[in-house]
Amino acid sequence: MTQSLTTPSRDHALDGMRVVATLLVIIIHVSAKGFGLMSQRNWWAVNAWESMARVSVPLFFMISGALLLSRSHSITSIGRREWRILLPLVAWSVLYLLWFRYAGQQEGDWAARIVSGPVVGHLWYLYALAGVYVFLPVLAAFHQNIPLRLQLFCLLFWFIGASVVPLEIALMQRRVAGIDWAALHLYPGYMALGAMLYRHLPAVPRRLHLAGAWIAWIVLSMAIALATWWYSDTLAQANETFYVYSSPLVVLAGAAAFVALRALGATWAPPGTHRSRGVAWFAATSFGVYLIHVWVLFALDAKGIDYRFINPWLGIPLLTLLAAGISAVLVRILQAIPFVRAIAPR
Repeated sequence: MTQSLTTPSRDHALDGMRVVATLLVIIIHVSAKGFGLMSQRNWWAVNAWESMARVSVPLFFMISGALLLSRSHSITSIGRREWRILLPLVAWSVLYLLWFRYAGQQEGDWAARIVSGPVVGHLWYLYALAGVYVFLPVLAAFHQNIPLRLQLFCLLFWFIGASVVPLEIALMQRRVAGIDWAALHLYPGYMALGAMLYRHLPAVPRRLHLAGAWIAWIVLSMAIALATWWYSDTLAQANETFYVYSSPLVVLAGAAAFVALRALGATWAPPGTHRSRGVAWFAATSFGVYLIHVWVLFALDAKGIDYRFINPWLGIPLLTLLAAGISAVLVRILQAIPFVRAIAPR
């Protein structure tokens, strides 16, 4: 079954996926504080939640691909998209720098700091997205005009060059084959993968295929956790080699999660239901929640509330929901204020 090339401006299943991806990002940042503490008995809770949540950023890029690559693009439309990214990027960079100054940290030349890279770790995503947006016409032409078989061929070698080879280099400190894979960039490939899965797979696949997607996500998450433990134990220190978004396990888990969560969004919260309205409400805040949630976590941490406020197996998801709820309310307030709403667009 193949979908029409025209993508609706609003897809409730993708809204649900965006909500889950946002919560998974927060799980990563809630857990991060404990990742380096391998000697603590709760480290496996951190590792397990982190490993399951690593599909979050791949999902964001795949959702963007599903929504954008079936459309036509112009210099004007790209400029509008860049503005929607760069204005919040600069605004939130300044706000975080103000927070750091309040906390007693000096960051030097703010303009140079913002231009050179993210002032807070999670803002890297906006820098990456701003770069990918410039190539939307190329990615859209690939998606719209290249036969499926050839797309699969290209994505296979994208997987090798952008995922398998970087892991090989990380583990072996060298590259076996001398082929230069630099042209195969990770995040545009995620967008192309998301667009292909969205177009060529039904929203709700057959039960066997859907079960396979859920099982694959679970098994691959377990593999990420075990590989992370093995390599960290080998190095005698916590190491994120198998967490990174180019990790083959993460790439495959992201594809499985895309299929599984799209079906969940289509069946659990169909249009017109209370669940759908709740998902739409939070989805409209998701970009702002991504931007502000780290500040909320800073504030909670200053009050002594972190992933260990109760047993981390339960504390990590509960703190995630608390931070997400506070962030969503704050974003809704920002979205209600003229001009200010531009830094937390829907």
